[in-house]
Amino acid sequence: MHSTDLRQRTRITATVAGLLASLGGALLAAPPASAATVFRVQYSSEYAQAYTNSVSADGCTYSSTSAGAGTAADGGTTVFYFSSTFNQCTWEGSSAYGEAPTETFTVDRNSAHAVATVPLSDGSQIYLDLTWQGTGVVERGGTTSRSVLPGQYVQRTAVRGTTQQATVTGTLSFENAYISTSKGATMLVAITGS
Repeated sequence: MHSTDLRQRTRITATVAGLLASLGGALLAAPPASAATVFRVQYSSEYAQAYTNSVSADGCTYSSTSAGAGTAADGGTTVFYFSSTFNQCTWEGSSAYGEAPTETFTVDRNSAHAVATVPLSDGSQIYLDLTWQGTGVVERGGTTSRSVLPGQYVQRTAVRGTTQQATVTGTLSFENAYISTSKGATMLVAITGS
């Protein structure tokens, strides 16, 4: 009985020693550890937009006008304007659009105000002085995502924001309007070989 125990212990010891030797060899043969570069981006934006779409009484002419103001990627603020008219009975239409830095742009919890003179694509310009006043419930939402490509990168993004219906007063009137804000962050870990 004593010799069977000894043989079993010897086999277990030999097996463990063999595994350790194999593992040690694999560790020595493994490629060197990879390096990682971390990129982080955080941003926030504030934006107000208004638009109106209409159809003439005879059903021929469709018109659309929109304007908006908000923070730009470079940290400044801009105003845009777009207007188009199309007559489906005569197949005639026109449009004008443009964008310009704001002279004034302010946003608080329930309102926004923007002032700018916008040069348009048709050679004219339009002076905009618009005030958005929030009228509805502030809707909140957000999303997160994670992307992984093993051995190459891991990316995580989180965004949260608010949207509120609004009315617009000033140099133009619009049927539909809203004010929105958002904050987001992205982190990317890129794995590089050494």
